Amino acid sequence: MLVLLLRIADRHYGLDARDIAEVLPCVPLQPLRDAPEGIAGMLQHRDGAAPVIDLIRLRTGVSPTALLSTRLVLLRPDALSGSVALLVEGATQMLRIDAPADPTALLVLPDGTGVALVGWRDLIPPALHARLPASPPP
Repeated sequence: MLVLLLRIADRHYGLDARDIAEVLPCVPLQPLRDAPEGIAGMLQHRDGAAPVIDLIRLRTGVSPTALLSTRLVLLRPDALSGSVALLVEGATQMLRIDAPADPTALLVLPDGTGVALVGWRDLIPPALHARLPASPPP
């Protein structure tokens, strides 16, 4: 199993690479009027547009720091959602791991860092997921 490692505040997470279409540098976003708390704006990309969920602000209450490791993770559309992107920090490393027998198990890296394997929907409140702006067609 291939996972993208990322950091939100002092916690580390691993997202299944099969859910990820692309990892992009942090680029300016199109502002959205009346966007729900946690939506940073709209990402314009070659396949259309996607609302961007600011995971840092959702989890910490503060805006993300502009770091070299601040990234936009464009997710693959699925039956439950159109295009969606996540604003994250520390998303600079992919790691191949054996799929754990317990999907809620904590992965411990050689440097001692604990990484929680999560689905992206686990990182956002369900009420926000329900209020995501629709992605315009490409």
